[in-house]
Amino acid sequence: MSDPDAEFYGEVRDKALKLLTRREHSRGELQQKLFQRGFENPLVDRVLDELCAGNQLSDVRYAQALVSHRAKTGYGPEYIRQELRARSVDPLIIDEALAGAECSWLEVATNKHAGHFPDPVIKDYKDWARRASYLQRRGFDMQTIRQVLGEWQSPG
Repeated sequence: MSDPDAEFYGEVRDKALKLLTRREHSRGELQQKLFQRGFENPLVDRVLDELCAGNQLSDVRYAQALVSHRAKTGYGPEYIRQELRARSVDPLIIDEALAGAECSWLEVATNKHAGHFPDPVIKDYKDWARRASYLQRRGFDMQTIRQVLGEWQSPG
């Protein structure tokens, strides 16, 4: 490696490590940030390969951390899946992270619903649909939503 390459390599590595000290990143996300800062592809890929080999960069660890954080803040598995996909995490890693989540998605949805809708009484279908839509936008499937809200039964 020539001196200019070594200098650029050092810059790319330093910037990557600086970003990683702030928080975990997926490989795709870190790659994108380095490209945005004007670094060239061959050097970026080489640095990212080395960081992965040294376990300083891990999509598995990133996915687990994001799943844990999002679940604690009241988001469901579908919302989290979309967010991880957008950050270029492999679908198998996403599935494993969601399956290994140490939470009850029903409990997360119930708590999110109770926090947003202090009155537990559902007045009419429009109210039920509004609550269901709220939970769906946060990434919960209809089965979980029905467990939280119950099936809509028209009075009468």
